[in-house]
Amino acid sequence: MAEKQARRKPRKPDAPLGAGALNPAELDERAEKIYGYHKKGHSILAIRRATGLSKEVVERSIDRARRNLPADTADDLRADRGAALQDMVREAHRNLAKAETVAERNACVRTIADLNMKLAKLLGLEVPAKVTLELEKTIGMQSLWGEETD
Repeated sequence: MAEKQARRKPRKPDAPLGAGALNPAELDERAEKIYGYHKKGHSILAIRRATGLSKEVVERSIDRARRNLPADTADDLRADRGAALQDMVREAHRNLAKAETVAERNACVRTIADLNMKLAKLLGLEVPAKVTLELEKTIGMQSLWGEETD
């Protein structure tokens, strides 16, 4: 006995393209699959190629999966990201200590400032833009903009 293949409902003529193609449970399932790729570090482009979906659909699916995360899972995810950023800041400080040229030191300072901004954003804090200047003054190095610091 041959099984009937499930057919998608035809969309209404006035409905947007793709409207009603998947029910909410199917959308959640697809979002979880796409979010799984995203958590493993796959780029949006790689996910698009693997799933055959548009960039907008992939991004919406990732947002949908994030919204569906339980609060404790989202907190765990934030903690993991925070720990990873702190590890990168420590590594950047080690690289700064080993830097031999002004260009290498400036690159390390930029990296440290960028990572600290990302960490602050993750924690919901605002860090003033003067952080980079203060860091340069503390280290006593050439400014990122080519001016000597005091």
